[in-house]
Amino acid sequence: MNERPILDRIDALVDEEHRLWHESEQGRLDDAGHARLEAIRGELDRSWALLRRRRANPDAPDTPADVPDPPNEFEGPDPEPPHLEHGVHTDEPAPDPDIPRDIP
Repeated sequence: MNERPILDRIDALVDEEHRLWHESEQGRLDDAGHARLEAIRGELDRSWALLRRRRANPDAPDTPADVPDPPNEFEGPDPEPPHLEHGVHTDEPAPDPDIPRDIP
């Protein structure tokens, strides 16, 4: 397990990020610089995640397996089905509000 390439990549990204932040503080960062700063954040996140995976399991491949996320209790329960007993959720068109319903 060789961490050096990942650590070198992280160091280079951090140096570039610091340079861009300095330019931003000076008011010299254009839209492309801001876009690059956002891209660097994503690359750093991926690099750190790769390094953590390598340290946690040195024998595993670098690409994560395609494993679905476990259910998240914070997403809430499944939506409640429509209440058909109220007659509101049918496929029939809504009644015309201008026609009284109590006409014999």
